[in-house]
Amino acid sequence: MLPIDIFREDLDRVKTSQKKRFRKLDYPDLVVKYDNMWRNATKQVQALKAQKNKISKQIGQIKSQKGDTKALEKQSKEINKEIADLEKTEPELLAKRDEYRYGVGNIIHETVPVGESDADNVITSEVGEKPEFTFAPNSHIDLIKTTDGTNVEVASVVAGSRFYYLKNDLVFLNLALLHFAIDFLTQRGFTPWWTPFFLKRDIIAEAAELADFEETLYKIQDEDLFLIATSEQTLAALHQKDFIDEKMLPLKYCGVSSCFRKEAGSHGKDTLGIFRVHQFEKVEQYIYCKPEDSWKLHEEMIANAEGIYKVLGIPYRVVNIASGEMNDNAAKKYDLEGWFPGSNTYRELVSCSNCTDYQTRKLQIKAGVPGEKKSWYVPHSLNSTAIATERTICCILENYQNEDGTVRVPKALLPYMSGRKIIGPKK
Repeated sequence: MLPIDIFREDLDRVKTSQKKRFRKLDYPDLVVKYDNMWRNATKQVQALKAQKNKISKQIGQIKSQKGDTKALEKQSKEINKEIADLEKTEPELLAKRDEYRYGVGNIIHETVPVGESDADNVITSEVGEKPEFTFAPNSHIDLIKTTDGTNVEVASVVAGSRFYYLKNDLVFLNLALLHFAIDFLTQRGFTPWWTPFFLKRDIIAEAAELADFEETLYKIQDEDLFLIATSEQTLAALHQKDFIDEKMLPLKYCGVSSCFRKEAGSHGKDTLGIFRVHQFEKVEQYIYCKPEDSWKLHEEMIANAEGIYKVLGIPYRVVNIASGEMNDNAAKKYDLEGWFPGSNTYRELVSCSNCTDYQTRKLQIKAGVPGEKKSWYVPHSLNSTAIATERTICCILENYQNEDGTVRVPKALLPYMSGRKIIGPKK
């Protein structure tokens, strides 16, 4: 969430950013309204307590002189009631203020294209030669069948739509992608973490976004637990309420986990195959850093993602996401879209966001010099996909396919494939 000071001191900046997001413009005003009411209530409590203390001293002095204190004692009781009423109101006003504050997105960076939909995204680069085929290339939907790598039919019966069984060579390819991405990031100074797949409600409320509760997150029945949608959430929660010595920054984490998403907003999209599913594996980049370093590191993170797909030999493009398409946490977001020749289109494989201090403030994380409280600040956080394995499998299948329906293993993955060079039924 945004610092309260920006609402008090630069409300126009908040409104301008909210307008670029095509979001509710009344929320910033409501934050200010309830903030003023809360501050006034706090001041009244302080003034009443000071008045009460003054009356208490007067009562003491009068009693020492055997005087009548009934009127003052009555006044003191009335003040006590006023204080009690205001102290009950204070947290209610604060909660209302922060309810609207949570609904205001991060400040949009000046380099973000302003637009309401993905039609307003800006392509920043296009890399790699698209493969040429002497035959009509198949889509990944067909190739998961010709390679005998999945069973989605039984999965849809026993688990529901958008679930799947991986089998045969695709199991090895899935694990190879995980291992490859972990090696790639650890060689660049990232610490690997295999995170929990669950978070408590109060923690995930700070690590995720309000919209996620309806559209994305699975709740465990009768438990105060949610399945994570990404290890970004568990890595964000890793340091909740922590103080980080700034000598340790930047902290570069490589998160590995299964991810679980309801995909409630994707009804009718990609219902076949394994491109858009409820459960998948992902390797995530996550960084905590000093505020002055976050924009440089944002470029470094998307460069890491590009490096992975360059090594895999996947043609791709990088897209600067339009303001109206971004989630609330992000100040700027890149997508990396891989080329799918069987579908003759680019599709999202990577999402890379600079959340500045928006997410870390919700999680009450501080950084600075130990023992020097005046130096403390809210660090910035960034996140980016390294590899979401099921989507990347789909992309590899289409780019490395053979006419007979088998698929070549990318050279970079051969060391991880237990001797397998071709994906598909053995002849």
